[in-house]
Amino acid sequence: MDTHTYPGRGLSLSQLLFALNEELKRVTHSPSFTLEAVSQLDQDASAALASIREWRNSFTCVNSIPIDILSLIPTYLPAQKDRFHAASVCRHWRGTLLKHGALWSQLVLKKGEDYVSTLLERAKGSMLDIVVHGDAPAGTIQMISPCAHQTRYLEFIQTDWKDIRTFSEFNSGQLPLLRILKIFSPEAPNPCDQPNVATPSSPPNFRGSVNLEQFVITSAKLSSLSHFVFPNLTMFKLSSYSTEQCSASLLLNFLNASPTLQTVEVRISHRIDLRDVPQEMVVVLPNVKNFSLHSDGDMENVYTIAALILCPRARYTSLPHGETETRMNAHLRIFPTPFPWNAIVQQYMASPIEAVTVKIEHPQDEDMRCFLMFQSETAVVRLGFIVEVIGMDEDDLSMSHAEMHWGIFSQALTTIQDHPLLSHIKRLELEHWSVLEAFWTISVEDKVEELLGSLGPLDELTIRGCDLRILLSTFLDGSELEDSERPIIFPHIHQQICPGQIFQDLP
Repeated sequence: MDTHTYPGRGLSLSQLLFALNEELKRVTHSPSFTLEAVSQLDQDASAALASIREWRNSFTCVNSIPIDILSLIPTYLPAQKDRFHAASVCRHWRGTLLKHGALWSQLVLKKGEDYVSTLLERAKGSMLDIVVHGDAPAGTIQMISPCAHQTRYLEFIQTDWKDIRTFSEFNSGQLPLLRILKIFSPEAPNPCDQPNVATPSSPPNFRGSVNLEQFVITSAKLSSLSHFVFPNLTMFKLSSYSTEQCSASLLLNFLNASPTLQTVEVRISHRIDLRDVPQEMVVVLPNVKNFSLHSDGDMENVYTIAALILCPRARYTSLPHGETETRMNAHLRIFPTPFPWNAIVQQYMASPIEAVTVKIEHPQDEDMRCFLMFQSETAVVRLGFIVEVIGMDEDDLSMSHAEMHWGIFSQALTTIQDHPLLSHIKRLELEHWSVLEAFWTISVEDKVEELLGSLGPLDELTIRGCDLRILLSTFLDGSELEDSERPIIFPHIHQQICPGQIFQDLP
């Protein structure tokens, strides 16, 4: 009998044991009995025992899981180390899981060359998800290059721009499957002291990524955008932070070169220079459905840039910005002036505005927040303003909190009135949970009266927090005014509101 064919090769358990016993008798009684023959028998016996254990384990519940279900178990494990543990449960699990290359396609380059080499071998031809940290060994980038064409997801974390550029050069033109690119770089590109960083005349980074769909970048300067061109993007997220002034054309040119965008989220914290933007320039994004432009501390960044972008199919537009309490003053404009505001309304809303919501809140020890939302049949535009609390006493501020509340509320109502088609507004909601002092009550009363007098007939007026009972008593039964803390809806108001006291202490 051939001793190299019997272990686990179609024999039953009893046949295998019998064959081993007969082979043992033959070897021990053979005149050619040698140490090599015994060693070979020992190897065969070990292989047979391994097969016996494998057969025995096959009867356990954990190994009765169908192969197609077993291969899915690692996809629900939270970390890749858990997949390594799953592949060590038994031979059956290991053999099954190693056949599925997609389970081993996530490569974190900072874990070293042995780790990367092992996973590349297991991943085979599967699409790769690669994460590059700033402290990743240099050799791992070269190891990735032969398989770069398999990359589906690429993320750089705390990575210098010179290393990002190096990766791009190693894999230029080899990333046709790349769908998601994320970059977080703590430094701004500086061609003077980083010779490997792209210069204006250099080819774009990752220029072979013609099918990239999502681009997420956090960088100190907008100038990094000039080194990327992705004509088929559907999602773009940018966070740019710097104390220096940057050109708005960098952002506008990038958006203009990405006509397939559907989602745009931009957050900037530095002043924007508009001097090099061509006059009458408008960037058209015909497919964008969600547009968000957030500025920390500079209202002009938000509204001026937003007025230069046309999103005719936008469903949701958010334009928030923030300020610190120490900069608040009576002359600070927090909502757009009529010119950019009317441009924004026309460029982000395809149908007339039908509903307006003003919401102002100031939770104890938290930021003061104001949201002004305009809603049409198909779209929503939300203006936001956040006053950051920095721990100063009210006596040290140029404006009291009551003045801030009145200033914000007054500007919000003025912005509503700046809308050119007030007669289309059918629903108005006011939410203001702060009780104003008597001095400011009269001013608020006049402002609300002016607003309501300029509107057309309302189908619905909703009041939350602020007490308008006296002002609206002409149109209401006393039973509807019992509890002003709950939302009250006043339908079918078709007359101009008479003047009267608005705010009273809430019960």
